[in-house]
Amino acid sequence: MRFLGTVPPPKTIMTSDGQVISELELVVEPQTQGLRYVVAVLENAPVQPRLSRAPAVLVDQREMMFDPPVVAVQHGQAVRFENNDNCNHSVIATSPNTENQFSLFVTASQPYERVFEPQKQPIEIGCSLHAWMKAWIFVVPHPWFAVTDAKGRFKLENVPPGRWKLLLRHPQTGKQERHEIEVRAGATTTLNLDWKSVKN
Repeated sequence: MRFLGTVPPPKTIMTSDGQVISELELVVEPQTQGLRYVVAVLENAPVQPRLSRAPAVLVDQREMMFDPPVVAVQHGQAVRFENNDNCNHSVIATSPNTENQFSLFVTASQPYERVFEPQKQPIEIGCSLHAWMKAWIFVVPHPWFAVTDAKGRFKLENVPPGRWKLLLRHPQTGKQERHEIEVRAGATTTLNLDWKSVKN
């Protein structure tokens, strides 16, 4: 997954205590032009049983940002929120699904784990004390999803043979597109995808 357009400069944020923070809307690896934090998910894959045992996925609050800003989990897998800053943070989950809504404070000594319910749109995470802090949680009812890494790569493993609809979504900008793909038994399907803009 490459981004071939013009990468916007980082936003400069001045905090209430005088710190200056740089926020990137697009995280692009200069050498490969790989675009990070794009979620890839098979939209029409069959629903699988809820996971009963899986390690939690960490979303940290560090240096006045959520890290990482985008995660995807399978239904039943918890998200663990931690605070490794020397200040107070809250975690607010915004969703049309009331089961995925909450607002609470997270401290270094009191992390919080939550198992979210699946939904088509990402759950937006914020902090009531620091309005610029944002993260997105994707909760998928099957295992065929991934988030692109620092070089823009992703891999979906053990996909059943068939024709599938692949959704690619970059939650920070709202950019998304869909591709029809075919997976054959014993074969690897390779996609080379380029975006020149984050406008839909």
